[in-house]
Amino acid sequence: LKSCVAIAGTHGKTTTTSLAAWVIDQGGLDPSFLVGGVVQNFGSSFHVTDSDYFIIEGDEYDTAYFDKGPKFMHYLPEVAVVNNIEFDHADIYKDLDAVKLAFRRLMNLVPGKGKLIAGWDSQPVRDVVASFGQRLFTQLETFGTCDEAKWQARNINYAEGMTHFDVFREGAQWAEFQTPLIGDFNVRNCLAVVIAADGWGVERQVIVDALATFKSVRRRCEVRGEVNGITVIDDFAHHPTAVRETLAALKLKYRERRIIAVFEPRSRTSCHATFQSTYIDAFAPADYVIVSRVYDAQRAAEMGGVLDIEKLIEDISAQNKPAHAITDVDEIVEKLSGELRPGDVVAIMSNGAFGGIHEKLLAALNVL
Repeated sequence: LKSCVAIAGTHGKTTTTSLAAWVIDQGGLDPSFLVGGVVQNFGSSFHVTDSDYFIIEGDEYDTAYFDKGPKFMHYLPEVAVVNNIEFDHADIYKDLDAVKLAFRRLMNLVPGKGKLIAGWDSQPVRDVVASFGQRLFTQLETFGTCDEAKWQARNINYAEGMTHFDVFREGAQWAEFQTPLIGDFNVRNCLAVVIAADGWGVERQVIVDALATFKSVRRRCEVRGEVNGITVIDDFAHHPTAVRETLAALKLKYRERRIIAVFEPRSRTSCHATFQSTYIDAFAPADYVIVSRVYDAQRAAEMGGVLDIEKLIEDISAQNKPAHAITDVDEIVEKLSGELRPGDVVAIMSNGAFGGIHEKLLAALNVL
């Protein structure tokens, strides 16, 4: 393989990698790819071809039980995308500085002839790039919605089922785009792919057309069903930033409709007390909140503290919205069945199966 793109960052890796695979495929480069989710345009999470192009999701989580280093250290990318950096994976990383060090090592892998595509809306990304001083030996491309980024997304608006935005490069308008993806975070994901695809010679109009026809990834704001005007959505969000961004995007898409957030703290980070206060704001875009039990309280306790669900519910309720702590999935379904009304949007968020709650809720709604 001559050319590898590794797409990394605390949030948005899977969507951005999937989008890159689609755009670069539409550009005629026939890439191989490996993604941590099912790319709906291909119906698969991987694809192997004879081309010289390879796109891979670069995960900062540990490689295996015998290799505690991040997965992305094994990929030797020609192009690395770092969308954003936040503290996550409390079972692997001690603090944000440890996470930043891992990403610094990734950036250091990118060769002189390659590119580092850095999300400039993320201050920790800027900090890590700045830590190199004059010793960053690859080409730096910055992107974001901020004024300091080389590549900027401007005039973002959502209308008629599509997010519209303009891309500017060094102050000059480069192209107009639209995508079915929702939320400012997905605009940033698109922007990273625009830069990578342009760097590999994909024609501008092809990038425009490909972004408009991208079908997203399973478990990323995926509509699982609609019954009696009630929409049930499945999303992988578990980090508080992802929860907040997902709910804000749904609020934007389903204006005038009630957003019901149902959340299972299942990942090692979401079970932990680290983000106790951050989760309060994360649920701000929702109109009604249900939080299930901590999935692995014993493991969280061993790591130094368990997310206090009762306290979280108390704090969310203080914002003058209905909020409930309900442990059992069947009880959650029963509660929702009695409360939901036509027009409601139920956002079910977990990085696991959540006891088959999606199917159970849809079945219960069909009986009503």
